[in-house]
Amino acid sequence: MDRLNVILKAFDGDPLDKKYVLERAFKNIPLGTYVSICDKKEGSPVLQADEEIWLEAALFREGRYSEEELNACAPIDEALIESMRHYEAVFMDMVDRYANKMEEFLISGDVPYAERKRIYYANLRYWNHMLESKKIDVVLMNHEPHQCYDYVLYGLCKVKNIPILYLARVFTIDTCFVVADWENPAPELREALLRLHEEEPDPNKPVELSKNYEAYFDLFRNKQPAPWYKPKGVKLKPQRFVSRWWRQAIKILKRDPKRFVVSLFSGQFWSRKLHQHKAIQFYDQHIRVPNLNKPFIYIALHYQPEATTLPLAGAYVEQDRIIQLLAAHLPPHVGIYVKEHPAQSERCRSEAFYQSLLAIPSVTFIPRETDTYELVDRCLAVATATGTVGFEAMMRQKPVLMFGHFVYQYAPGIYQIRTVEDCKSAIQEIMSQKEPHTVRDVRMFLKALEQCATPFPGPPDSPFEEYTQREKSELVGALIEQKIRSVVSGLPAI
Repeated sequence: MDRLNVILKAFDGDPLDKKYVLERAFKNIPLGTYVSICDKKEGSPVLQADEEIWLEAALFREGRYSEEELNACAPIDEALIESMRHYEAVFMDMVDRYANKMEEFLISGDVPYAERKRIYYANLRYWNHMLESKKIDVVLMNHEPHQCYDYVLYGLCKVKNIPILYLARVFTIDTCFVVADWENPAPELREALLRLHEEEPDPNKPVELSKNYEAYFDLFRNKQPAPWYKPKGVKLKPQRFVSRWWRQAIKILKRDPKRFVVSLFSGQFWSRKLHQHKAIQFYDQHIRVPNLNKPFIYIALHYQPEATTLPLAGAYVEQDRIIQLLAAHLPPHVGIYVKEHPAQSERCRSEAFYQSLLAIPSVTFIPRETDTYELVDRCLAVATATGTVGFEAMMRQKPVLMFGHFVYQYAPGIYQIRTVEDCKSAIQEIMSQKEPHTVRDVRMFLKALEQCATPFPGPPDSPFEEYTQREKSELVGALIEQKIRSVVSGLPAI
């Protein structure tokens, strides 16, 4: 292969770390065609290629394809449509993320089923044609595929056996992995952990960590950690409708004045907003101070819509399914304490959602301001899809029932739940008071992370990281080149 044809997604803008990452990644790889999908050309990488195509990301996020564009694309057939059914189903849910960005649905906030289908098939036709006509060899994304069109692109690559890679950032230790499959995000980490256990079988031998990773170990073992990656100043107390809305309104006015004016004078819009606000009020009106002396499972709900649940939670994107499954198999004396995400707004929640949870006898809603680390320390186990709370619990030697897919799924004390049997088996082990994973197990996992992970450039930055942003960009760029060479054969040697 003389030249690599590649699609690059979301490597643009400030800070310039993304630009430097790609310039390093392709320094030694000759390019034929590269297609760059981003919000603006400014800050995009400067790459040497035979052909450069720049595409505006916002148009694709909102599903805006002209008839002229689509008619220039090859039509799709039954074989392709059927092979993509799984990705189609996920896409149909994913559209909710951009309903309030699409001009014709600003007021209703919902995209009708027929329109979702139309957008999906437009995406399928466009990106299938792009992959075929440009003979794309690899697709590289700056994050998990979660913006509708990029999930179609991900699915097409899987169906066509075109390598697709994306950067997955692990905020808790300010590092990243280059991922080829979101359901098995870091096989190299699993292998490193197995190798370490084989090389160091003596349970009494101390596990040595670098200065940085020793600092991470100390941070998460602290009774009251103060993680740099958590936003400051998040309002946890219940808010009235006006106080909740006016801040959001100012943001919309600055970013999209037309949307603000249309919404301001729409009775349907305000009716929808009031209905959504009642959902949040319902949660706040039904919170109870938790009894921490009672055995309980702690569930910190995910912020939605976000990639952490769609697609990374798989079938458990609707978090009530997690709670229903747990409740069905927990002993009657074990409670389920549910804490809403501090930043969760009215979107992706309804009064019916909260009512269905409260109808489960073992479920208790607890105040958002309840200390998460005390809950972790006092619970029997944590349940989550892919949340940070799972990593934090693992570090503090608490079992984790994990219903999604993320890098720490290979860690000690993690029970991956896919089936009823998985859930029943995990609960039985936890309730049998089986000895939790040890401090040594935690340190071994950190050591495996240290061997596999690469410091990530860009905010929020770990106070323990000693590399500069430019140095981290070079490291991530080198990692991307290595990954591309591992999945694409025939590239010229360095």
